[in-house]
Amino acid sequence: MRKKAITMILSLGLACSMLGGCGKTAVQETKAAAESGNIKEVSGDTTEAEGGAKRVVLIGNQKFGDNGPMDDMAAAGERAAAELGVEFKKIESSPAAFEEDIRSMSQEGYDLVITTFGYMSDATKLVAQEFPDTKYTAIFQEINTPEEPVPNLWDAVFRGQTTFYVDGYIAGLATKTNRVGFIVGGEEPGPNAEGNGFMRGVYAANPEATVEFSYASYEDSAKVKEIALAMIDKGCDIIQGDCAAPDAGIIEAINETGKDVFALSCIMDFSSDCDNFVGTIKMNYGSAVYDAIKALVDGNYPGGEQGIRDITNDGYYLYWEAYDSFGERTKSQEYAERFKDAIEKGKEIEKQIKAGELVVDFDTTTPDWNRITSE
Repeated sequence: MRKKAITMILSLGLACSMLGGCGKTAVQETKAAAESGNIKEVSGDTTEAEGGAKRVVLIGNQKFGDNGPMDDMAAAGERAAAELGVEFKKIESSPAAFEEDIRSMSQEGYDLVITTFGYMSDATKLVAQEFPDTKYTAIFQEINTPEEPVPNLWDAVFRGQTTFYVDGYIAGLATKTNRVGFIVGGEEPGPNAEGNGFMRGVYAANPEATVEFSYASYEDSAKVKEIALAMIDKGCDIIQGDCAAPDAGIIEAINETGKDVFALSCIMDFSSDCDNFVGTIKMNYGSAVYDAIKALVDGNYPGGEQGIRDITNDGYYLYWEAYDSFGERTKSQEYAERFKDAIEKGKEIEKQIKAGELVVDFDTTTPDWNRITSE
């Protein structure tokens, strides 16, 4: 077991690295510390490994503290540390450092390295092949294929096109202007499929409607607000957000204009922030992190496999409590009635999907309303 010894200089260096002001990443500092005297980083995010406990690191491509997916995954890792006796820590990375950070943590001897979202896939796959004795979990990434599985890597594949189809169906029925918007955080296969699912839901419910689509950001609510305002100017009376916390930009745009425009979100619940917030789709990111750690501890890690998480196992689910309370929150009696009927129909659509009676394709092409309506 490594000695728990940290000098004041190391502590200051680590603090600077986390703030990005000292020219080194957190993992560079950790590696340097390890090589300079059997020193181990200890922080509020790390617990001391005792008796050969497994060591797990979560490397995020986005910032923690988002009250969304990053914090959900971090909380699951901390819960696993408390319940399963593993050592857990989290670090933030950036595109230029993905490969370096993953490799450094592998060299540090972590038993399980967890990475987040598709932007990290290439680096995760490359380093996993370099360290066959280390286990890797790729959250919301598609790396394993039947033709080329990575034996020491499990990717948790989240497929939300089905839940977004339901939201699209609700929006298609409830819209008065026949123009709705969809804003997604970035161009990735999964989010693209969600956009296509939403559009297909709108079209199935209302062929006369039109969907305005735009990519935005997973970290910049101001950019989301700018896009939402433009969609409102075009006549959109319902906007679906798929940007996690930055969906707050849609709420700001609606509150600022004071118009009868209504919002749907993914992950975030803005019921207390906006009378015109309808409901949200939620995701269990953290459950994938916890399950991966538990499989590691139990000795049955599913390397080389994909674990699909969707509407059938609550990987994605509609948070109906928010939808059902919308009529009590909104000041628009007209839209309260429109959404009441649409929500009830949405619940019927959800049941059909879960029963396998309605199939929504996992279509990862760039969402295009003209293509959807010409199929």
